[in-house]
Amino acid sequence: MGWKEGYYIKKQKNVQKNVYSKENKFFTKNMKLPKIKIGMRTIKTAIAVTICVLLGESIRQSSPLSCVACIISIQDTVKNSLKRGSHRVYSTILGGVIGYFLSLIKPGDAILSGIGVIIVIYMSNLLKLNSPVVGAVTFLAILLGVSGKNPFMYSVNRVIDTVIGVVVGVCVNYFIARPDYLASTIDKFERIEKITYKYLQEAVIDRKEINLKELQEHIKKLDSVYSKYIDEVNYSFNNPDVKILEQTIEVCREIYFHMQSIHLLRGNLYLKKDTYDYLIDFFGIEKLNWEINEEKSPVFNYHLMEILHELEYLKQEELEEKFAQIENISIF
Repeated sequence: MGWKEGYYIKKQKNVQKNVYSKENKFFTKNMKLPKIKIGMRTIKTAIAVTICVLLGESIRQSSPLSCVACIISIQDTVKNSLKRGSHRVYSTILGGVIGYFLSLIKPGDAILSGIGVIIVIYMSNLLKLNSPVVGAVTFLAILLGVSGKNPFMYSVNRVIDTVIGVVVGVCVNYFIARPDYLASTIDKFERIEKITYKYLQEAVIDRKEINLKELQEHIKKLDSVYSKYIDEVNYSFNNPDVKILEQTIEVCREIYFHMQSIHLLRGNLYLKKDTYDYLIDFFGIEKLNWEINEEKSPVFNYHLMEILHELEYLKQEELEEKFAQIENISIF
């Protein structure tokens, strides 16, 4: 082999090595496993299932239906747990009753299976139960699994299994690590305050066009979190006074309304002398790049002053003290 052939072979090996190195880096970079956080709701579900299995081993024969009912009953609030759990029980009773009567005719019959599923789903919709599938599964478990057993006792046992699972799920959700929706609500107040302050800086000091999407999203999240907090309070032994929270939420909504109103204004805008002085004091600056005119832009000045007053409301120390008083009242 001549020196030319050796040179080209060596060059080809280097090219292959570089290609392999790049591919290896690409796969290493893109095949990293995502960081998945195991939430408290997942842990509570595992605890509830464990309790169901232990109860099944010590009290009665363990049933998967009990564990399934338990899993479904672990929701984001106690109210939703009770709602989903009760619907699960009602659907199981419905499926059990229909399964019992049809099993008296001919257990395991294919045609009766289809007819029974239609009846269960129709009755579930009629009774406004949100778990028609649960009823259908219970019905099929009885009709197809009752062979050689007492249909009545088999149906009753399936309902009891479901009730046990729901009770365990609701109790675990109530007593173990209930979500702190109050802290989340207060956190949203702080986020809205900071976002509004940033928007004012952009609109008034920097004279930039503002995008209200972030503020809108946080208002929606605030409403959602507060709704869950109220659900938790309604299913607790203590009832803290939430008027201050509702008042603060209304202030946040008003901020968004006034920001929207300013965002829609077009043409040349001017500041009144009082508004100008208030802004200077509020931001702690020496001057603003705005023309002062007492007659023009009254709507702009009105909405701007309303936002400033509402921001002052969110910043007051008394508000934090009232929030702290509510936090000290346990919802258990």
